[in-house]
Parts: sequence; C-alpha cells; structure tokens
Amino acid sequence: MNLPAKTPLLMGIIYAAINAFMLAVMSLYAKWLAAYFGPVEVTFFRNIFSLIALSMFLLYVRKLYLLKTKRPWAHIIRGAIGTTGIVLGAWALAIMPLTETTILLFTSPLFTVLISFAVLKEKFGIYRFGAVIFGFIGVVIVANPTADVNTLPLFGILIALGWGFSSGCVDVCLRWLGSTENSMTTVFYFVLFGTIATGLHWPVAEIKPHSFSLDALWIIIGLGLTGLLSLLSKTQSYRLGEASIIAPVMYSMIIWTTIFDYIFWGKVPSANLIIGAAMIIASNIFILYRETRVKSDFSAPECIHGDK
Repeated sequence: MNLPAKTPLLMGIIYAAINAFMLAVMSLYAKWLAAYFGPVEVTFFRNIFSLIALSMFLLYVRKLYLLKTKRPWAHIIRGAIGTTGIVLGAWALAIMPLTETTILLFTSPLFTVLISFAVLKEKFGIYRFGAVIFGFIGVVIVANPTADVNTLPLFGILIALGWGFSSGCVDVCLRWLGSTENSMTTVFYFVLFGTIATGLHWPVAEIKPHSFSLDALWIIIGLGLTGLLSLLSKTQSYRLGEASIIAPVMYSMIIWTTIFDYIFWGKVPSANLIIGAAMIIASNIFILYRETRVKSDFSAPECIHGDK
C-alpha cells in the first residue's frame, strides 16, 4: 500500500500551506504595526516572542545542549544578515503594498544563485543564468517604471529588493552552517542576535502616537504568534516533504496578500503585477527544478553531465 508513504508528503504540503498563510498574516500585522513603531522595533517584537518561546521549549524538552556551538562567529554573521533583512522587510511593508513587497521578496532564490556562485563557487550553467535574467525582467515589469500613475516608489522597491537580497544571503549562510550546526541551534542564535541588536535601538526608537496602546499590543501579539507558527510549520513541512515539492507551495502567500490588499485597502492587482509575479515565480521554480535535476544526475552512477 502507498498510503503510508503519501501521508507524510501530504502533511508536508499542508504544513507548507500553513506556513505561507502565517507569513502573509505576519506581514499584515507588520504593516499595521508600522503605524505605531519603526521597522527596527517591529523586528524586535517579532524576535523576542520567538526567543522566549524557543527558550521555554528547550528547557521543557531538556535539550539545552543544542545551544553548544564551535562557530559563534558564523552565527553572528548569519544573525546580522538575517536581522538586517527583516528590518528591511518591515520597512518595505510600511511604505509598499503587501502584494508587491511579497513578490519582490521572492527574488531571493535569484540572488541565492548569484551569491552562491560568487561566495561558495557553486557552478551554474546557461539555463539557470537565463532563469535569473528572466526573473529580474519580471521585477522590472512589477515596478512598471513607464506608468504615469500608481507607480511604486523607487525607494520602496530598492528596500524590498534589499530584503530579497538579504534573504538570498541567509540561504547561502544556512548552506554554510548546515554542514555542522543543528537547525534549532541556528534558529535560536538568530533570534537571540536579532533581539539584542534591535533592543539596543530602543534609546533612539521611532515611537509614534499611541504606540503603547491596547490596539498596538494586540497587533504585537498577533505578529509574534504568527511568526512562531510560521517557524514551526516551516520546520515540519521540510521534515516531511522534499524541497522541490514544498517550496512552490510558498507562492500561495501571494494569493493571501492579494486578498488582504483587496479587503483592507481596496487594491486590485494590475496586469503588470500579475505578469511580473508569474515571471518571477516561473524563474524560481525552474531554478529549483534545475538544482534538483543536477543533484539527481550527480548522484547517479557514472554521471558525467552537469547543468548546461
């Protein structure tokens, strides 16, 4: 019977869909919280909630030994890059629509290919290079620089792309750390660094009127809760399913952000947004397909061909 084999995969897809939904809702909370705090403070609230939850979990299961590491500087580098990316994301969400910001975040796999080539010396061929170019053409279409009205702010586009670039750098860091570090160790030190780094900003924090109101408190709780649920569901999804199947499910996040944009701001996606998003998603899926195929080819006996 194939049921036992299929059930974990199905659950992996379900967890991936939950992760995409939670990330979309978390982005919504981050955008709402921008009315009360600056992007650094938004990042602080997101990190400290996860730090407290992870610490309690490790104490409960008595696995504090997972916090031992021989690569503290590697975690600091990963933490600095990841925290910078989250701050940029919160900043972009404050000045850009949810959907456009989310689509530009999905440029991270394109940056990952380029960064892996430059830093890790990973080779890629004409197909993946073409997919990267195709994806960035999609970015230009999303930005729609020739439009006379409703043009996205250039500064916001650059900030959102900076988020995507940072996310791509984090992916490379995780490949680097993954050879020796447990995933729980990496996540813990990431949120620890992020909490400390953004916490140091509080003396000069950007605090707006009614920041410490009950309304802001509920948004902070929602931000932290959805961030934690996203982290847990993502971990489960990749534990139960292959990346080639799980990763494309994440693009359903765009559907949710589009719905939120329509419900709360009455914004309907434009033709250039749909076309550009389709190009970026298609390029990402093709890159994932090529990477999966190349790994499969090289794992085969007497394999002599690579990514062409």
